[in-house]
Amino acid sequence: MFGMGAPDDNLRIVITRHGERADFALGKQWYRRLQRTRGQDSRVSPLPARTNSHEWNFDSPLTIEGENQSSSVGKKLLSFGYPIDYCYSSPAFRSIQTATKILESQGRKHVPINIEPGLFECPAWYRGKPLKFFHPQELARDRRFHINPHYSPIYDSVDPQEEERKYYKRSRRLIRKIISNHKNTGGTVLLSGHGGSIEAVTQGLRGLLQRRGNAERLIEQALKVDYCNFAILERDARTRKWMVHLPDGHNHFYERQLTMQSSIPLHGVSTHQVSRVEVGHRHPVAAKTYGHFGAPYPRPQPVPGKIYPRYR
Repeated sequence: MFGMGAPDDNLRIVITRHGERADFALGKQWYRRLQRTRGQDSRVSPLPARTNSHEWNFDSPLTIEGENQSSSVGKKLLSFGYPIDYCYSSPAFRSIQTATKILESQGRKHVPINIEPGLFECPAWYRGKPLKFFHPQELARDRRFHINPHYSPIYDSVDPQEEERKYYKRSRRLIRKIISNHKNTGGTVLLSGHGGSIEAVTQGLRGLLQRRGNAERLIEQALKVDYCNFAILERDARTRKWMVHLPDGHNHFYERQLTMQSSIPLHGVSTHQVSRVEVGHRHPVAAKTYGHFGAPYPRPQPVPGKIYPRYR
C-alpha cells in the first residue's frame, strides 16, 4: 500500500465478517435435521464434539459455501501481498472457522488463532438467547484448528446485557490494545468478526474516520455487510497515520458520489451490491456491480449528475 522500501513495522489490520452461517442458510431446524442424519450433510462440514450438543443452536457453524468464501478471501489477500502474521477471532464458532480457512488458504495454518471475546458482536441483538461458545482449551484439542491455548484475552467474557453504545466503547478499547500489542512488530493482523465489527472497530482508530459511531443505526449498518466482506486499515510507520485501503474491485461509480466517511467501510466492501438505476424511458433495471473476486458485471451507464439510491 505504501510502495517499495516501506519500513518493516508498517502495521496492517484486516477486519472481516465471517462466511455464510448454517442457521441462516439452512433454516432454524438445521441442527435437528443434522441429528437425524447422524451428522451427515453435504452442506456442512463435520462438527467437533461439544459438551452440550444443543449449544449448536446458538453458535452456528459455517456452511461449506461459507468455508469456500473464507478461503477465497485468504487467497485474495495473499494476491495483494498480505499474508496474515497474527490472528484474533471472535469466540463464535463461525468466526473461528472463517479465520482458520483464511489461514489455510494462505498456507499459514501455523499462525495461532487468539480467541478474543471482545470481538463478539453486540449482545443486545441476542436477547433471550444464551451466549454459548467453545472454551479455547477445548477447541485447541481439535487438530483442525490452531488455537492458542495460552492467549490472555483483552476481554475475559461478553456481558449479555451490553447494548450498542457500550459495544462501541468495548471495540474502541479492543482495537487500541491490539495496536499497542503490535506497534513494534508491524505485519498484517487478521480480526475475524461479525457484521458490525468493521464499523465498530474502525471507530476506535483516532484520526481515521472523523465521526462518531451511530449506536441507533448500528444494526441497520451491520445488516448491509455481506458474508466475508473485509476492510484493510494500514498505518504508515513513518507518519504514524492510518489509511483505509480497499481492493480495486470495490471501486465503482456509486462510490464517487459518497464521502469516505459514508462509504468506508460498510458500503464500500460489499461482496455483491445490487443497485437500481433508471435508463431509457425511466424503466428501473437491476445491475450488479463489482464483487469481491471477479470482473464487473455488465450494467447500465449512470446518468451524469444524478444521485442514485442504494439498495440491498
